[in-house]
Amino acid sequence: MSAAVVVVTAALAVRLARVVALRRGLLDVPNSRSSHAQPVPRLGGAAFVPVVLLAALVAGPSGTLPPIVTGAFFAGAGLLFALSLIDDFMALSAGVRLAAHAAVAAGLLGAVYLTWPAGADGGWDGVAPPSPGFWLLAIAVIGLLNLYNFMDGIDGLAGVQGVVAGVAWCAIGSAIGAPFGAFLGAMLAAGAIGFLTLNWPPAKIFMGDAGSTVLGYSFAALPLVAAVERGSALRFDAALVAGVLVVWPFWADGAFTILRRLRRGENILKAHRSHLYQRLVITGVSHGRVTLVYGVLATVGAALAWRVAGGAPYAGVTALGFVPIAFAGLWGWTVRRESAAGTLSPASPTRTGA
Repeated sequence: MSAAVVVVTAALAVRLARVVALRRGLLDVPNSRSSHAQPVPRLGGAAFVPVVLLAALVAGPSGTLPPIVTGAFFAGAGLLFALSLIDDFMALSAGVRLAAHAAVAAGLLGAVYLTWPAGADGGWDGVAPPSPGFWLLAIAVIGLLNLYNFMDGIDGLAGVQGVVAGVAWCAIGSAIGAPFGAFLGAMLAAGAIGFLTLNWPPAKIFMGDAGSTVLGYSFAALPLVAAVERGSALRFDAALVAGVLVVWPFWADGAFTILRRLRRGENILKAHRSHLYQRLVITGVSHGRVTLVYGVLATVGAALAWRVAGGAPYAGVTALGFVPIAFAGLWGWTVRRESAAGTLSPASPTRTGA
């Protein structure tokens, strides 16, 4: 199945989901923590994610990954999709969601551990169970699938990040000889493009948890998948660094906001509007402009990830210099916008969100 077919199928599925959501009143109704002002259908992820997963399962390259890793990935994605779809309609407790997320992460990492090629270290020894690194990696998987959900708050943002990260992994997988990783990246990007046909500002449908959690999980899984697929040809630590770089704006904004809220004694499980992208929108920056800025930052990170995975000289050092400087610029822009808005008049939430 080609990427073009997935783009068209996902776009049609999203349109059908919007019709169903409107007829049944399945809408995201704005509240005091929303970045949109009008009710918007919320079944976008429920429409395009099955298209992506089915394409990857049916048409993806076979024989390049151990069956247990393939099975663990798709089982985890399916469980997250089902659980998040339920959560989109009836709020599940944080404990139930966390238990499911932990099970998915443990299943994926366990499969990777059982099939890691003998002698292909590349940094794996530092995270092999029961070392602390293994549990930190599990927390990272859980963290990214939740951060992706947290960052899905304005029009186009999660979709554009999905396109950038998916294309990045398609390029990385093709360059290093990881065909399943390349194909999965292409399918994720194609599905996100189909979704964006109705989610680009002003959004006519939102992604919902069923889309954002599966995307976050997939981008957490891809470096592991690529490392197993290539064995000793790709250092495990290089794969992990590349995995962070392709979605670094989400990691940076999400982690910064969580730490900032913890320092202030706030409940990090309570809905809020204090991510940098939300604060920019509150000051009057359009959804489209914020999304484009995050997309450009992610694209630079993706280019650096491609160099890191390919073993380019000084790629890691370059990334280490770029990320903090770029984030400092994003933070400075946010502070300046808030300062200017504070001296004039408070900005009201702009229309629509993601």
